[in-house]
Parts: sequence; structure tokens; C-alpha cells
Amino acid sequence: MEENKINFALSGLRLVIIALGVILVGIIVGNSTGDESFVEGEASYGVYLDWMFYIIYAVGIACSVAAVGFGVSAFVMKLVNDFKAQLGTLAGISVFALIGIISYFVLADGSVLDAYEVSGITVSESESVFAGGSMIYVYLLFAVAAASIVWAEVSSIFK
Repeated sequence: MEENKINFALSGLRLVIIALGVILVGIIVGNSTGDESFVEGEASYGVYLDWMFYIIYAVGIACSVAAVGFGVSAFVMKLVNDFKAQLGTLAGISVFALIGIISYFVLADGSVLDAYEVSGITVSESESVFAGGSMIYVYLLFAVAAASIVWAEVSSIFK
């Protein structure tokens, strides 16, 4: 019975979020014109656009917390029950973290391109390290994923 109440409340919350999104999109589209400037658009419907982003942020954060929370709790429960079976997952998480540490603290560069400075965009050294480290991290993850796929396929041929 308690589960039905939770499902009903979450379904109601989902419908409210959808309705708010539809209403805000309607207001934004209704108040916009094709030839308006950024300043005119901000004055006309900027508040509604802000509320739309707040809803998107709240839903995204809630989904992230739920996904990470359920994943971590399931992993911890499996880790407690059968530690040996989770060694592969622990190794994968360790490699994932190691690649991140290497990409941010070893390979990322804090230099700011001259093109940004010439165009008037202000970029700090920490922002440059974060952006560069993120790109390097994605590239390294791609390389590791591609290598693991090739390894799995080649090793399956010889089995």
C-alpha cells in the first residue's frame, strides 16, 4: 500500500513538471519574435526562460542523485555479499579515476589561447585546465574503450 502512494506521488510530480514545462514553452514561444535582439528577448521572456532552466537543473540533479545513489547502494550490497565478484568493477572504477587524475593533473595545460584574449573573452588558468583536462579525459576514455573492444574481439577469436 505504501508503494502505491509513492508511485502515485511521483506520477503526480512528473505530470506537474511536464505541465510547467509545456506552459513555460508556450509563454516563451508566444512572446518571442523572429527578429528580436538578445536584449529584447531577455526583457520579453527571460524570466520564463530562467524558470525553465531551474526546472531542467532540478530534474537533472534529482535524476543524477537517484542514479548514483541506487547504483552505489547496489554496488555496496554486492560488495558486502560477494567481494570477489566485484573486483572487476573495482578495477574499472580505479582505471576510470586514474585516467581522470592523469588527464587533469598531468596532461592538462593552463595556458590560455591568444585567440580568446584577442576576442575579449576572459578565461582564467583554472578554467583552461578544466576545459583542457575534460577534453583530454574524453579522448583517453575513447582510446581505452576502443582498445578494450579490440582486445575483447581479438581475444575471443583465439578462444
